[in-house]
Amino acid sequence: MIERILEKFNIEGKLVDVKVNNSGNINNTYIATFEKEDGTSKKYLIQKINTTVFTEPYKLMKNIEGVTSYLKKQMIKEGDNSHQVLEVIKTKDNKSLCYIEDAGERDYYRIYEFIENSISYDCSTDPEIVYNTGRAFGNFQKLLRNYPMNRLTETIKDFHSTDKRYQKLIEDIKIDSEGRVMEVAPEIVFILMREDLYSLITEELGTDEVPYRVTHNDTKVNNVMMNQKTGDFLAVIDLDTVMPGSLLFDYGDGVRSTASSAKEDEKDLSKVNINLELFKAYTDGYLKEMAPYMTYEEVSLMGESIRIITLELAIRFLNDYINGDTYFKTSYEKHNLDRARNQLALVKDIENKLEYINSFINESYKKNKSPRRVLKR
Repeated sequence: MIERILEKFNIEGKLVDVKVNNSGNINNTYIATFEKEDGTSKKYLIQKINTTVFTEPYKLMKNIEGVTSYLKKQMIKEGDNSHQVLEVIKTKDNKSLCYIEDAGERDYYRIYEFIENSISYDCSTDPEIVYNTGRAFGNFQKLLRNYPMNRLTETIKDFHSTDKRYQKLIEDIKIDSEGRVMEVAPEIVFILMREDLYSLITEELGTDEVPYRVTHNDTKVNNVMMNQKTGDFLAVIDLDTVMPGSLLFDYGDGVRSTASSAKEDEKDLSKVNINLELFKAYTDGYLKEMAPYMTYEEVSLMGESIRIITLELAIRFLNDYINGDTYFKTSYEKHNLDRARNQLALVKDIENKLEYINSFINESYKKNKSPRRVLKR
């Protein structure tokens, strides 16, 4: 099967090896090695796109091609030789995808050049790695700050519309299709008491204060390839969820995912808190790149964005539990409920530390902003 796919793409040399890569959670991934006539070899990343999640693969690839092409031009313009961009390999008929008919259905595949001399981490408690993760995503948004928004489409509709996810939860609580609502009454009350938070970002999105920007929407440590030799970030990967949005989505989720002290399904809630050293590392890295290009409103909402995005994920886990676990994969009966309680515990700790969090963000912003203070688009 993989050989049939590879034959459709513009790749020089002879195929000598194919290995399965199990690092991705959504798309099936393989690494193929080709040997050229001069004896050198080159690796390529082949991915089967999950069309259950991404229903319009060509639109998805149009987003990725546009963003990667723009990033490359910006790096050349800035004389940046230290970092890389995902390189899309075209098919022999100059397309970004090919498809294979399988049992009456179309399976879509794409290929990237493999990023050599790199390493990635599923998670890390090393402040330097977390700092460089923050820098990577800050640099990503800095380079794309003038990218035309009309070239992007939503690959997952209303992905970070926290207010809409909250309203959906309220609707499903009323329906109570699985009879689970009474069991989660304390969690529902906790979420209801914070109703005024859910539209803080979205109500201003698209204004001069909170402008639309190119957002990655999956700003975890493992979506940054690090340079094995220098430790610096090398490239931002996994661009499937690149969409128009607020930088607060990316920053808030970046801190939530990198600075949490426990996995998302840790049952011992005493172990769940936000690690302030990792929060500071991510924030300093992000603002090192983006501070000169942010509005005052964006800066003022950074601390709240951590709390809001964490609440949003808690709402999604709880809603899925109420509906009978139809979206997230689960390993046991109350897996989604444990995840929801975990994220709500993290919200509590964020709230206890929010004054310190906001104070540090302001200090870091002042330290990293440019004298020219580009505050509006």
